[in-house]
Amino acid sequence: MERRNLLTAGTAAGLLAAAMATPAAAQGTAGSTAGGLSTLDRIQRNKKVAITAEVDSPPFGILDSDGKPDGSEIATARQLAKDLGVELEFVQVNATQRIPALLAGRVDIAISSLSITTERAKVAAFCAPHGALSIVVCGPKSSAIANAADMAGKRISLTRATLEEATVPKVAPPDTKLVYFDDIGPTIQALLSGQVDGAGMSAFAAKSVADRNPTAGIEVKFTVTTAYYSAMVRQADESLRHWIDTWVFVNSHNGVLAGIYEKYTGVKLPPLPAI
Repeated sequence: MERRNLLTAGTAAGLLAAAMATPAAAQGTAGSTAGGLSTLDRIQRNKKVAITAEVDSPPFGILDSDGKPDGSEIATARQLAKDLGVELEFVQVNATQRIPALLAGRVDIAISSLSITTERAKVAAFCAPHGALSIVVCGPKSSAIANAADMAGKRISLTRATLEEATVPKVAPPDTKLVYFDDIGPTIQALLSGQVDGAGMSAFAAKSVADRNPTAGIEVKFTVTTAYYSAMVRQADESLRHWIDTWVFVNSHNGVLAGIYEKYTGVKLPPLPAI
């Protein structure tokens, strides 16, 4: 697994982290790591936090021209580490590896456009939502798809372990030919090469594909659903989740999260619900 390290600073915001940390003695065994420390305590003691980096899912995560992680979720992770006052270690994952990496302890926090679902909440804990996305079916202008019913008999590519995998099949007619890939790259390639008639993905990803491939004539055919996404932590990491919830609250009101969202998506951040 590729790992990328990034040093960050944030002394003033570090005071917020210290104020929000629950003393280890009061934690009991819930959320404790070796030595009785909570994950938040350990992060602050070691001055380092490990966060997922999904770099094949624009605009949430990409590799820039220098081969370094970039995107809205990458920028969110950097801001969070800065405000926590610790070094950031990115652990590169794909869509199917995001939650397993968290549960296996390879990362402390998963910040990879994880849409909030009850199924995912069975295995890990969602924090307060910090972004929103729409799932769409897109395709070339020549593809006669205007609504869910028009997918009948057509080939539609989807990426596994994503919101589109959870939602598009539910609206697809029985004879729709769904083609699954483990990463969004092959999903997009199948669309651009004409192997499929359409693809399910976030509206942001569809816009990025269309912008990067203007001759392909890719357009949004219809919207499947709109959802919210958030950071995830292990269910026992209550103090860390409380700190992240507070961090989201503060940065939702001071415009920081809105600025990140608009920079990378080109649209304004909609009002975020509580969780």
